[in-house]
Amino acid sequence: MTATTFTLVTTVRRPHRLTTALRAIRAFGGAVASVALLGDHGPAEAGVRDPHPTYRSH
Repeated sequence: MTATTFTLVTTVRRPHRLTTALRAIRAFGGAVASVALLGDHGPAEAGVRDPHPTYRSH
């Protein structure tokens, strides 16, 4: 009979919290800069279609 040992792999490296925070700040900062400086709101399909919808009266 052979003895088999399974090594539990728990050493998956996760990004550091500071790295994740800096990445998020860079992403949001880039979006803010593109809207504020360039006036670019992105594609029309990406946001709210009609922020002030008009409803039919019955």
